[in-house]
Amino acid sequence: YEVLHQVMKRADSGINVGYAIVYECIRTIIRIYPNAMLLDTAAASISRFIGSDNPNLKYFGVTALAQIVQDHPSYAGPHQMIVLDCLEDPDETIQRRTLDLLYRMTTPKNVKIVVTKMQAFLKKSKDQFLRK
Repeated sequence: YEVLHQVMKRADSGINVGYAIVYECIRTIIRIYPNAMLLDTAAASISRFIGSDNPNLKYFGVTALAQIVQDHPSYAGPHQMIVLDCLEDPDETIQRRTLDLLYRMTTPKNVKIVVTKMQAFLKKSKDQFLRK
């Protein structure tokens, strides 16, 4: 586990290849036996990705959060508002991934706000496949 933690720290250098390595570390962390420290580190990196102005990093973040939420739903809560904002992103790929993520992170506590936001998004969407 220490190797993954060290690789993530060293690879997070602000260049594209470093982000790719961090993303692959996140994917590995999600699939191995759960380790709270690694999951927290992965969640912190995911948060930086989602909050980025770079559409590629945002896509990585939304995709990684969807993966982590599948097995560890408690990591979704802190990211709920920024994920909702991803529906407003001009990139249609990010919008579609965000819809999938919102579906996965909806709970009885947040269902009202998530469904309201999703309905508003779908009403104004021009994508014929999403509207059906």
